[in-house]
Amino acid sequence: MERAAIFGVYDFVGYSLCRNLLDLGMEVEGIYPAREKEDHYTEEKRLEIGRNANFSEISLIDWQGEKAVDTVFVALFEAFLYQDRTQDYFEGLLAILESRQDKKQQTVLLLPAFMAEEKVNLKELHSGLHDLINNTKSSVLIIYLPTIFGPWQPEKFFFHKAMSQAERDKGEPVVDPWEWTVDCVYIDDVVEFIRKMAESGEQGQYLLASGEHDRWKVCARELLGQDPDVPESRIAKLKIKRAIKVKKVERNEEVSLGLSKQREQYSRIKDSRV
Repeated sequence: MERAAIFGVYDFVGYSLCRNLLDLGMEVEGIYPAREKEDHYTEEKRLEIGRNANFSEISLIDWQGEKAVDTVFVALFEAFLYQDRTQDYFEGLLAILESRQDKKQQTVLLLPAFMAEEKVNLKELHSGLHDLINNTKSSVLIIYLPTIFGPWQPEKFFFHKAMSQAERDKGEPVVDPWEWTVDCVYIDDVVEFIRKMAESGEQGQYLLASGEHDRWKVCARELLGQDPDVPESRIAKLKIKRAIKVKKVERNEEVSLGLSKQREQYSRIKDSRV
């Protein structure tokens, strides 16, 4: 892979994947939703990667894909967790993906793990995405991601909230219903694995896993100093759709080191706002 496009380039996973590709000398087109409200994180991320000559930024409505790319990464991990993107954004994005299926390039969809659960009806959740995934003509690699932690983890995740509330002595935060509490993987490990999967030309549907028992709970305990107040039903192994294979990442950053890196970056961003 020499050239890639990333939809959702300033999202958590999209941004980290972009940095991974740029560090390897690849060219990246970063595509973002037009007219979307930007937060402090977005500006910091833009400053970090914008100076790289191999990076170009373009809005979704302006991107025509005229330059050939080897792989199109579509980072929808956060978008479906938060439901903070408009229907127009999703429809426009899916229309672009459908129109490019005849081109010789791979499309990689990055989705939250809850979508892999057998009880989740994807057609009811989003019919367009359901049709794209189940289109036999599509050369699509679908990767479902568990909780991802590390630098730049969004504020709504439990680990980030635990760091923030510990400073203000507000006790244990609430786990949002969408967060995958079965497992977690460190951000650098997961984007490296995603890149290798894409380069191998794999197709199909995969749920990425750490391969370590109760790793989300271990991370939470590291932050809280005690077991999190989470029902066992939230941590128990869930039933996954039959078409989805579980794939273990090649490397797992040590929990304490990964959280330390996240805490360090969290403190740096917080201090820069003062």
